[in-house]
Amino acid sequence: MGFFTRTAMDALMKTSHPEINRRQCWNLHPHRKPCTTCKDICPYGEEIFTRPNLVKDWDPCTDCGLCVSACRSGCIAPSPEQVQRDTAAADSDSDTIWIGCEKSSRKNTVVRSCICALSWEALAYLALNKKIVLDLTPCGQCENDLCAEQLRKELTRLVDFFGQPMFEARFSLAYEEKEYPYHVQELTRREMLEQVSHGSKSGTKKLLQMLPGLRSEEDSGVDFRLLLHQRTKQLKAAMETPLQYGYYMPKFTDNCFGCGRCEKACRANALKFEEMPNGQTRMVLTPWKCSECGVCMNVCSNKGFDGMKLYQLTTLGPVVLYKCTKTLCKQCGKPIAPDSAEGLCSVCRIKARTLKRQEEARQRAEQLKAERAAKAAEEAAKAAENAAETAAEATAEAAAQTAETAAALPETIPAGQSAAPANVTAPALGEPVSE
Repeated sequence: MGFFTRTAMDALMKTSHPEINRRQCWNLHPHRKPCTTCKDICPYGEEIFTRPNLVKDWDPCTDCGLCVSACRSGCIAPSPEQVQRDTAAADSDSDTIWIGCEKSSRKNTVVRSCICALSWEALAYLALNKKIVLDLTPCGQCENDLCAEQLRKELTRLVDFFGQPMFEARFSLAYEEKEYPYHVQELTRREMLEQVSHGSKSGTKKLLQMLPGLRSEEDSGVDFRLLLHQRTKQLKAAMETPLQYGYYMPKFTDNCFGCGRCEKACRANALKFEEMPNGQTRMVLTPWKCSECGVCMNVCSNKGFDGMKLYQLTTLGPVVLYKCTKTLCKQCGKPIAPDSAEGLCSVCRIKARTLKRQEEARQRAEQLKAERAAKAAEEAAKAAENAAETAAEATAEAAAQTAETAAALPETIPAGQSAAPANVTAPALGEPVSE
């Protein structure tokens, strides 16, 4: 087997799977409740996911796309193979695409494990190119409640995106086998040969793109929302009166003062704050990047959002949602609310309050120190006074004792008179002394 053949077979037989951006997952965001949608809807969720945003093993993955369509935080990106597979029907010659699940007995153009495996963005992209027939025949007997709920959400979102009249014109829901039967366009022999030749060339080109080192980096970043945005731009340029599409975006209120917390919290980089020459700040949202997760509203502490509102857009390009004039903090220069106390941000207020408390504590310490010094001086003076009184008393007592001693002594003997009695004679030498 040659090198080219072996490399081509390895590229074709390799298994593909979605990619997870854990940073964008709701489970790692402190302002969102834990989400287990991807793990619950996946048929092999227990084998693939250790927890919703952590993959244990991709081997059981069939790249069906259920987790991609169910994830509303946008952290699960479809594989390039899935994008190519789900959007290839838009390039077919038929003006209608029949979409059904594996349980359907009808013949359909696109067959998936479930219709909800196609995200609403992929269905909208296909509907902007062809008419869509959704085969819902097996849905009445399906026991998978999660898939049924996901399909209802996608159809509701498609109605909001297209509007009821356009949705009815582009989509047909087949609940019976006889409704909207599948038909194939009859081609002449020349047209068949042209399609075979074109298919061979496009297949060879696709095969070369799948070889290692030849796939462009841009293909890996393409998802359904970007394709939908590009298609809306094409239709807007081709039509005199562009169509209107409904897209949910956060609605700003007058309480927003441009602090930038929502911009930092948006992990899809869909929300940007731009400074204008006139000193104002405008909030620009890129709809095709926005996954409508609502994290920006949860992090706002000043009630700067009024929920997600349905806007009518001609394309999914950047849109200016709000403009405001920033009020800056007097000390650090950060944006603050116009009615902020003392014209300071919360951090600077805490610092000022801390400095004030430290100064008050220092003054109290100095006052206590002065009081203690005065008290010590007073105690020293009192101790000196007590010592003086004690010394005076001791001197007086000593003088009194001296006087008493002097009074108890006999009178003074006159000069020249012996102190010994007259009748007492001194003993002679050698005589015993009487007691």
